[in-house]
Amino acid sequence: MLGLSQLNHTVQVLDAISRQFYLSTPQGPKNFEEYCSGFCLLNEPVRHFYNGMLISGQHGNTDSHHLDLGYPVTTVLGTKLFMDPNFFGVKVFVNDSTTDSNGKIVSAAENSAFHEDMKQAQNNIRELSLVVLHFRAELSDDVRAADIRDYERRIVDHFHENFTSPFIDVYILTDSYITEEIVRAGLSLLPFLVVGFTIMAVFSSCTFLMSALVLQQLSFCKIVLAVMACVCPFMACGFTLGGMFFAGFRFGSILCVTPFLVLAIGVDDAYLMVNAWQRITAHRRKTKILDVDAELRLRITEMLIETGPSITITTVTNVLAFGIGATTPAAEIQLFSIGNALAVVVDFVFTVTIYGALMVIVGKYEVDREAKTWSDNLSVGFNNRNLRNVEKPVGDSSSVEEAHGSVSRIIEVYCNSLCNKWVTSVVLGLLAAYWYISIVGTMAIKAELSPDKLFLKDSNIVKVFAQRKMHIIPYYSACWILVENPGDVRDKSQREKLEKLAQAFESLPSSNGRYSTKFWLRDYEDFLRQSEDVDLPEEEDEDARAIEFTHNGSVAITPSTLEKGNELKQFLEWPEFSFWRGFIQFDVSENEQEYRLKRFFLTTAFHGQDLVDWSNRAKLLDEWRSVAEQFSSLNVSIYEEDAKFLDLIGSMVSVATQSALWTFVCMFVVAALFISHPPTLFVATFSILSTSIGVFGVMSWWGADLDPIMMSATVMSIGFSVDIPSHISYHYYQTGKSSTDIRKRLEMTIQSVGFPILEASLSTSLCVTSLFFVDLNMAQVFAKCMLLVVLIGLAHGMLVMPVLFSLLAAVPRRLSRHPNVAAAPVF
Repeated sequence: MLGLSQLNHTVQVLDAISRQFYLSTPQGPKNFEEYCSGFCLLNEPVRHFYNGMLISGQHGNTDSHHLDLGYPVTTVLGTKLFMDPNFFGVKVFVNDSTTDSNGKIVSAAENSAFHEDMKQAQNNIRELSLVVLHFRAELSDDVRAADIRDYERRIVDHFHENFTSPFIDVYILTDSYITEEIVRAGLSLLPFLVVGFTIMAVFSSCTFLMSALVLQQLSFCKIVLAVMACVCPFMACGFTLGGMFFAGFRFGSILCVTPFLVLAIGVDDAYLMVNAWQRITAHRRKTKILDVDAELRLRITEMLIETGPSITITTVTNVLAFGIGATTPAAEIQLFSIGNALAVVVDFVFTVTIYGALMVIVGKYEVDREAKTWSDNLSVGFNNRNLRNVEKPVGDSSSVEEAHGSVSRIIEVYCNSLCNKWVTSVVLGLLAAYWYISIVGTMAIKAELSPDKLFLKDSNIVKVFAQRKMHIIPYYSACWILVENPGDVRDKSQREKLEKLAQAFESLPSSNGRYSTKFWLRDYEDFLRQSEDVDLPEEEDEDARAIEFTHNGSVAITPSTLEKGNELKQFLEWPEFSFWRGFIQFDVSENEQEYRLKRFFLTTAFHGQDLVDWSNRAKLLDEWRSVAEQFSSLNVSIYEEDAKFLDLIGSMVSVATQSALWTFVCMFVVAALFISHPPTLFVATFSILSTSIGVFGVMSWWGADLDPIMMSATVMSIGFSVDIPSHISYHYYQTGKSSTDIRKRLEMTIQSVGFPILEASLSTSLCVTSLFFVDLNMAQVFAKCMLLVVLIGLAHGMLVMPVLFSLLAAVPRRLSRHPNVAAAPVF
């Protein structure tokens, strides 16, 4: 950037933004120069530096004290300018007697820039990587937010889409543009949601048809059930999100993940219901149908009795998990948790009502068809005098029983293998290794923030953050110090107290020093001092002036006389000091002749390569606040533009731990309400805990940091990890009413829920895989978490839990009695 062409185009950008774009106000359209109030001159150092380049003709060829194009202080025609708020990536020439050339070129931030006692070499700038232009203003409340967004949007569109330059790249950063890019990133998930829905629908149709074919229940209605199993979660999401926005909730891009989560949970419930219906139908087909409506009610009732508690457990636990997440201080996590909790509730209601009603319609069609077949068989039986045909089930019973027998034999071999002591030993060994890896990963995870993770990789904001991380944050991290109770600045002792406040920040180890501080009081002190020192003849015109440089680099032009008590008013009325109006607020007396200071702010800067890590910036913010607390009488507070994120870092570990703990406790309580037997409850709880820790630990090894996105995914993972263990545990618990043999109970459990669990796991895995193709970190974090929850949960449900059940069968007889089976072992 250190060239006439580059700086010329930079000044053109400055002029264009200042003069060519108009903001709608109640007083009519105004450009930046017309509404900028006390912040109009923030970028003047850049313009003066460029003018100095034009005057010098060639960089570094002048020895004039009136023209020094240096860093951090530039002098142009007697005016001192501090370039540190605008110039970044600077390399300077410094005097060094240890080199043959009597000097060397170094990074300004690493050496001379931060040492006030080191003399600045004249025209010392050798490289310049980045120029930052600041546009700030005080706007009245009657300026509409929509007009501000439109104004900023026109500037962004112009420089990102229409502006071209062979010398410079221009990127604009505004709050409204950040919001738009976050929304754009979230909406980029929608096409993949269609892909995920298509995958789910196709997969569900295939599995529904396969199971129906095996059980001789094949019909077109199975495809309708499969598609509607995917449609109901979308209906729930539409209803929930629409209701939230209608109620006044804001849109957050993280809510774009909600349909994927609800789709996975809702389809799981539908799979259980359809699978239960098909098994009940296969059993009931052997019985003659006397009343279609009564038979339909019986089958629907049995289906809901079998699956209702199971899907209720998963719903309640998911709602509680997200409900606890809604209590965290991070606004995005709260929004995400509230949206998911409501969507899960609505999906549950839609599943047991709309989807249940659809199953009744389809079921009536199937029962009617069975009744008609029974009637046809009855007629054939009487015609042939062969009444045995009346008792035959619909379809080829031999093929159904053969297929069922094959599946039962496979499940029997599988369960026998799991109960084998050698297999049990191997599973427990793998479980121990898994726990070790998970715990180490969990302990090693680091609380960190990276705002660029919220944006698509092609976003210009990512490029801005990259430059910010490389050139700005390590060398010029600005601290805004707000003083709410400054006192009477006419009192010299009070001014000394305010000066000590500034010096306290400047004395911190990572401070850039006095030169980086923008403090109006120091110019005001010079103003007062010069007015006292200047002794002008009485006959001199009252406009006579004395000129001197101030501490802040301004040109102090002092009138010959000052009205006592009106010093602040006269100070701010002078053009050379009028820019300080943006830094202070004051009350005006009734006659408008006296200004009394109400509040003000000052800025200073800090440096350090370690500040690229947000956790270190959070520590620096705590240092600033500690200094502010030492001046409690002044009511000092600190503003840092990223403080709302930095404040999360210190609390994320504790908040995540507390949320996980309370969520786990809630999971245990809910599971205990449905599974009252302690050993079974222990296995379910252990599996939930193990799955959650595994997801967290593996994500740490996968490179994830503990940030709000990861915290949201953690809350989701804990709630989602309940599904498979709860289904396995509840159905295993129910088998204790009809059998006491461990192997038999495991076989019955896997026959009941094994297929729908595999079905749901595969469909969810296929659905979330599409998110890996989105070039968005948020999408990939959730995809990884959901994939891990499914895979780890499946491994626990089909391997770990049966092994634990078989081990608990060895517990002494008196500790393993089932409440519903007297004097019989539970397992």
